[in-house]
Formats: sequence, structure tokens, C-alpha cells
Amino acid sequence: MNSNRVKEIKKEDKKAFKSFIIIMIISGIVGGLIGGMSVYFKDNLSENLPDFIMSILGAITPFASLVLSLLVIITSSIVYKKLTKELKIWNESDEEDMIDKIEEKLSYILLLSSVNLIMGFFFFGVGFALPSDYLDLNVDIVKLLFFFGGFVLCVASSILIQKKFVNLEKEINPLLKGSVYDVKFSKKWLDSCDEAIKLGIYKSAFKAYTTVT
Repeated sequence: MNSNRVKEIKKEDKKAFKSFIIIMIISGIVGGLIGGMSVYFKDNLSENLPDFIMSILGAITPFASLVLSLLVIITSSIVYKKLTKELKIWNESDEEDMIDKIEEKLSYILLLSSVNLIMGFFFFGVGFALPSDYLDLNVDIVKLLFFFGGFVLCVASSILIQKKFVNLEKEINPLLKGSVYDVKFSKKWLDSCDEAIKLGIYKSAFKAYTTVT
């Protein structure tokens, strides 16, 4: 190997090592503090904390999906109306910066819809997993109706919101194809993307990979 290249590698490692040591020291201090606090909480709150958390979950679970879904529906409706107006202005003015902002807002709503769906399944599972001392849906018919109604609304609204915003994206970019109702939607969507869009998808996937790692 070229000696100059070896020196470059060593120099790069030496430079990165300083910041690595600082991060490790800070992480050790923070980890020690959190560890000490966890021991304190275990000794002082170990008996009451689980009951407190269970009680909160028991109180909010029957209504959580319904409330969250309604908030997402209202937010999405407002944003959708605003984006359709902006899209009309863009079609008339053809400003590139405006379309980037529109697509960014589209992605945020789709993300919000996905998070709501995840939360819906979470509370659906919690509703069946909680002991009857904290939540018994069979006893209270009203809570049972809110519970199942909220879950159905969560799933249905997530699908319809995604359909609306995906179709809006297809209006912006006529090359894009695929219906959210199609089980092969992801493949058809990716196949219809141009190189620039695919590059953005790959960058996003790499960002997600590095974040998890």
C-alpha cells in the first residue's frame, strides 16, 4: 500500500479518535446518571409505578385510537385543502421551489398517518393485554364500542388519507403509477419512479439504516 495513503488513514483515525473519546466519556457519565436514577426509582417506586402506568393505559386505551384518528383526519383535511390550492398556483406559475415544499408537506402527512396506524395497533393490543382490574371491555359496552370504533376508524382513515395524498403526488408527477389498494403498490410505485426519485428513496433507506445502526 502507498505510504502516503497509510499516513492519510492514520491521520483520519487520529482525528476521529479525539471526538470518539469525548463521546465515550459523556456517554459514560450520562449512562451512570441514568443507571443511578433507575436504581433509585426501583427502590422507591417499584411497587407503585406499574399500577400507575396500568391505570393510565386502562383509562386512555378505549378512547385513544378514536381521538388520535380524529385529530389526524382534521389535520390531513386542512393540509389537503391547502395543498390543492398551492398545487393550482404552482400549475399557473410553475415555480420549482413551491413544488418541493408541497411534496415535503405530503411526506409529513403520510408519516403522520403511518404513526397513527402504529399507535392504533398498539392500543388495540393493549386493550386485550391489560388485566381486567385495569380495563374490562366486556363490562362497559360504551368503552367497547369506542374501542372497536376507534380502531376501525384508525385503519380506514389511514388507508383513505394515504390514497388521497398518494393520488395528489401522482397528479404532480404523471409518471408515477400504483394504487394504494394494490398489494403490489410498492413495487409498481418504485418501478414508475425516475432516477432522481429513486435516489431520494435510496438515500432515505440509507439514513434509516445508519440511524438504527
